[in-house]
Amino acid sequence: MKQDIEVKYMLAHERNDYILTKLNAKGCVNVRHLSQELAVSEVTIRRDLEEMEKQGLLIRIHGGAKKNPKTDILSKNDESRMLDRLQLHFEQKNRVCKQAAEFIKDGDCVFLDGGTSIFPMLSYLQTKKIKIVTHSTLIQEHFDSDVAELFAIGGRLIPEYKMAVGPIALETLQRFNFDFAFIGCAGIDLLRHKVYTAEMDTLAVKKQAMQLAQQSYLLIDSSKTKIKGFCSFTDFSRFDVILCDEGVLQEDEELPENFMIAKTE
Repeated sequence: MKQDIEVKYMLAHERNDYILTKLNAKGCVNVRHLSQELAVSEVTIRRDLEEMEKQGLLIRIHGGAKKNPKTDILSKNDESRMLDRLQLHFEQKNRVCKQAAEFIKDGDCVFLDGGTSIFPMLSYLQTKKIKIVTHSTLIQEHFDSDVAELFAIGGRLIPEYKMAVGPIALETLQRFNFDFAFIGCAGIDLLRHKVYTAEMDTLAVKKQAMQLAQQSYLLIDSSKTKIKGFCSFTDFSRFDVILCDEGVLQEDEELPENFMIAKTE
């Protein structure tokens, strides 16, 4: 029975990812066509669209749904590969990571999430006498320090994200306690105070790392304010600090109290 539930859950996830990809490509989708393409009932598709509308991912219309014009929607199928994203908004990411590293002192144990928003932080941590735990193979590949210690989390590898996930990763992660967890994301919603990922595989690792940490920091560049990912990950309130570059100040929405703007040079 448990296996059947998990299969249905994954199928729902795959359907929603497919719908988002179609919306990004065409701007609208049709219930009848989706039902035929995905081999499920129209009732199931309508239920999917209703739930996705609640998440702000689309707007339902008669006979289908259209793309939400207020935001870009990022799904696993249309997200660029990790190596292709390294240089995107690098100056802003680097500035955020540099300030985040200032909170860490010798003797701390920190978790570094995968993703290009976190990767620049490595260069500022390798001179500190600390312990670094990560499931990011990108960080593991570039680690080179005689001072810091690196603990690599294994598990099922997602090559396009260069991250290890799954039961083995979660079991290994459970053995640590962190002073800080530095988390990345696909996008945020300043109106609904939601944090998004582009897929579900890394979500469990992020949540567990935050549960094991004394303090959790979300690191983003301001481009993330215009993107909603496929999965609603958590709320702003779960982070002690959300560290971002000054570009976020151009938004109309008032920033929550836990937002911090990275210092400019």
